[in-house]
Amino acid sequence: MRWRVEKEVVLGKGQFVCGNKKCDEVDKIRTWEVNFGYVEQGAKKNALVKCRLCFECSYKLNYHHKKKEVTRKKKKRRRDKKRKKRREESESSSSSSSSDSSADEDGETSRKEDTEAVRQKAEADAKEIWSKPIQRDEEKSREDVFNEFLEDLFL
Repeated sequence: MRWRVEKEVVLGKGQFVCGNKKCDEVDKIRTWEVNFGYVEQGAKKNALVKCRLCFECSYKLNYHHKKKEVTRKKKKRRRDKKRKKRREESESSSSSSSSDSSADEDGETSRKEDTEAVRQKAEADAKEIWSKPIQRDEEKSREDVFNEFLEDLFL
């Protein structure tokens, strides 16, 4: 590893193009975290540096020791939230007594009735839409549009 030269930074070497000095590959670039050791003012320092390499250069980098590849984490927040809610509901229902379960059944029937009413209302709205003829607004000619524009302009 070495410091990039200003020219390489401007060209995107190591960011958009493979970071190897002799390679100019642009497609299928992977990101790796590598320990970069350097000396600053006589003191030895280390830093974790991200480098972007093509497939062949990645193989060369990992020849003896596998380095850490940087990957994006997939967002599973929505699924996790749904799972937590389901767990909480199942835990609360399993810990409740038989009298609570009868109250839950009453709540479930009212929910079913509400969803049924909403569904029937949606069907009625759909029937209304399809029963009426299409209302089309007549498009104005260029002259009419131009005349309206002039009227608005002068008023």
